[in-house]
Amino acid sequence: MQKAVFPIQSHADITKAINFMHTNYTQAINEGKPLVVRINQTPDERSAAQNRLYWKWIGEIRRKTGQDENSLHYEFKKKFLIYIYRRDDQQFAEMCHAIAKVKQTEPDEYKAIGEQVIRLCSTTKATVKQMTEYLNYVHDFVVTQLHVHLTVPDDLKWCY
Repeated sequence: MQKAVFPIQSHADITKAINFMHTNYTQAINEGKPLVVRINQTPDERSAAQNRLYWKWIGEIRRKTGQDENSLHYEFKKKFLIYIYRRDDQQFAEMCHAIAKVKQTEPDEYKAIGEQVIRLCSTTKATVKQMTEYLNYVHDFVVTQLHVHLTVPDDLKWCY
């Protein structure tokens, strides 16, 4: 039996979860593997679900545009994630300001440092709120600028 996830946002979602359990409990018991139900709320850190959704979208964008996944990830971090971290983290903002000063005197070094900072920026460090904002920026950009429709599976609709 495959794992099933039911984000509960309405009474209809509760009904889906109960129907799944009702449909599958006999088979599970007969196999000696009773169903296990876990109930939790969205965690504070970027969730695995948000990460799955992001990389699903990256794959969809790659298939439509032909760009490789690493390039897409880099460009989205450069365009959106740096902004979010700079706004929310004072030390990160100060570092970005210091790097910007290097641009005036050492443009080649500035470019190398900037590219490295973008590479080292990670969605892993994002909170759920930051990752939600990032996903929204990516989604809106891809739909409006690249004209790519991004899908959101039912089990991931709650995460962005």
